[in-house]
Amino acid sequence: MMSPTGSVVTIESTLAEIDTWLTEYISASHPEIGRTGPICPFVAPSRKNNTLEVRVRLVGQDPTAELLEEVARSSLREYELLSWQGRNPMLRALVVVLSDLRSEDTPLLDLAQSRVKDDFVARGLMIGQFHQNCEVTAARNPRFAVSRAPVPVLAVRAIALHDIFFLHDHPHWFHQYREKFGKSIGPDATAMDPALQDLYRRAEQAYGHSS
Repeated sequence: MMSPTGSVVTIESTLAEIDTWLTEYISASHPEIGRTGPICPFVAPSRKNNTLEVRVRLVGQDPTAELLEEVARSSLREYELLSWQGRNPMLRALVVVLSDLRSEDTPLLDLAQSRVKDDFVARGLMIGQFHQNCEVTAARNPRFAVSRAPVPVLAVRAIALHDIFFLHDHPHWFHQYREKFGKSIGPDATAMDPALQDLYRRAEQAYGHSS
């Protein structure tokens, strides 16, 4: 198998690289993230509970946005059909590694993710893309490109409480989030992140929901 740079790699070395990325970057804190805690608070609990699955997929030398969109939709089907080891459905995550996707083709991954996000959110799921050139920024620091990865990745997981930061700017996304977490974000929730609470209230007002 060829890497995006043209060198020969094995599935084992790719999985080792992703494991290092998940451990030393995604599950770690970062001075530019704009808050305390790991970059993704979801990953470490998911791994601890045996609910994080990793798959390697090959896309070939001439991938298209349509092909990558189908890879993403296949990941949705796989996520829903997996026999998960862990018992907590809120911690289920599927990491799809596109180990032969070249750096110059990563914009196709961004496009595919944007095309399928509606369908994933409608099923209570998030899908995010990570790659060498990803320009997705941290919710609290728009100067920090947080979604960089050594190998292109699609990550699928259940919508979590902090996802208001990614679901507030479209009414149908916010509706799904509100259905799941609306009762948990009350004015008496003293342990709630104030930034999360404020964003939720502003989205409620913007889309005509009453508290």
